[in-house]
Amino acid sequence: MWFDPARLKFEKLLAHGKSTDCARRAWATTAAQMAAAKKALGDNVQKFESEPRPDKEPKYYLLQTPFKHVAMTATQAARINAALAPKGTATASKGAAERFLSPRQREQLAAAKAAKKPWPVTVDVDIMSAWSKLPK
Repeated sequence: MWFDPARLKFEKLLAHGKSTDCARRAWATTAAQMAAAKKALGDNVQKFESEPRPDKEPKYYLLQTPFKHVAMTATQAARINAALAPKGTATASKGAAERFLSPRQREQLAAAKAAKKPWPVTVDVDIMSAWSKLPK
């Protein structure tokens, strides 16, 4: 989904992203957006040289680990995927991915790691549906 400046001001989008710790970098398409992003995020802004392409698998790192068996929200999945990215990449986050999980989710992760049988993959499954399908 793309940002629609007719529906939301770019500055408001940046402010919300920064306040929720979701905006560490920004990409801008106009000079006005560049100025607003630099004001909000400093030097962590880039100008689009071409249209970005979506990832083939947006939750690649998450799907390579036992985290794929933990019921979680879409926001948690995005943050954990970024935290699991190899260090030194633009998406890598500091600290352990577990910090985004609740205590119950951490128990679920430990159980999935210790399981003898495969657990269901819960990535992109509604959290309530995912909880109901996991082994007890």
